[in-house]
Amino acid sequence: MKHRPAPSPSFWTLQVGGWGLYAVLLIITFLPPHAGDGKALSLLMAKGVRAVFGLCLTSVMRLAYQRLFPGTFQRQAVWAMATSAVVGGVWVVLGEAWATWLYPTYNWRTNLMLLPRSALDYAVTLLGWSGLYFGIKHARAWQGERERALRADTLAQEARLASLRHQMHPHFLFNALTSVRALIGEDPVRARRMVTEMADFLRFSLQKGDFPHVPLEEELSMVRSYLSIESVRFEEKLDVSLSVMPGTERLTVPAFLIQPLVDNAVKHGLASGILPVRVRIQVTREQDVLRIRVDNTGKWAPPSREPDPQGTGTGLRNVRERLAQLFAERAKLESSESDGWVHTVAELPAMEWTPVLATEAA
Repeated sequence: MKHRPAPSPSFWTLQVGGWGLYAVLLIITFLPPHAGDGKALSLLMAKGVRAVFGLCLTSVMRLAYQRLFPGTFQRQAVWAMATSAVVGGVWVVLGEAWATWLYPTYNWRTNLMLLPRSALDYAVTLLGWSGLYFGIKHARAWQGERERALRADTLAQEARLASLRHQMHPHFLFNALTSVRALIGEDPVRARRMVTEMADFLRFSLQKGDFPHVPLEEELSMVRSYLSIESVRFEEKLDVSLSVMPGTERLTVPAFLIQPLVDNAVKHGLASGILPVRVRIQVTREQDVLRIRVDNTGKWAPPSREPDPQGTGTGLRNVRERLAQLFAERAKLESSESDGWVHTVAELPAMEWTPVLATEAA
């Protein structure tokens, strides 16, 4: 059984606990001097109500702060200082109104000179609360990013293993080796080329599978090897074309991102029974978005809960989950069907390849 980290305390747990501690500290600080003069009960009420005011006011401040996250540190700091100053003044007014209501003989005019100092004290308290609020939010966001990165690395490893399982699938190897055997006598050159493609395909899986990201040109090289093998297997039943926008070859993509999309197109295109199966792969860049489009003739086969005898049924689901873990809302994978064609489009941030990315898995 996998160990699951304990859930983080909720906002209200921290809010009530924090202001409860604030009230206790106030009482401990101010109670001893009044322990024997009969004002202890009044002091307890005053400090308790002060903490309640703080709890209510900061709960309202939270609604305003939620619109500032995520955001820049400078903007959050400015808003925290301004909001703390304004709400600190409100806190003083509420405190004076409560004292006047509770003690009819209370004359707030006698404490008029102390109101600015009280407002400053309250503002500093609220500013400290604001710092804790944004600090906890940023800490949780960082933790979430870290967990997503770890999950993405796990999914990349699973994708490598899934690709190896596909290559080593007896049906795949049987058909590939049978095609090689048939070519040895009639076309030895073509047979040797197919063996080379199989070796390149396996080599990429073993060497690059440990890295979460690879240059697009290396990913496409592996896809070409895969398609060469499939083209020999299915001959005239398969018609494939690949179009790559110049300048995109050095962009970064997750390892084994395109091959599952192409494999899905070939497999389901052949299953539709409409021959030859046409597969069109197009890679383009639009500003900061890298778009990978795979089209195939046939009909869309939606994900099924039943086991797929031709595969594990996890190809597109794995790609979609990996994109979500790596890029969150900045990436997406969509599938559609129109006019006898099935369209699968993956969009992700266009990032230039750097050698640093090759060591992220370490």
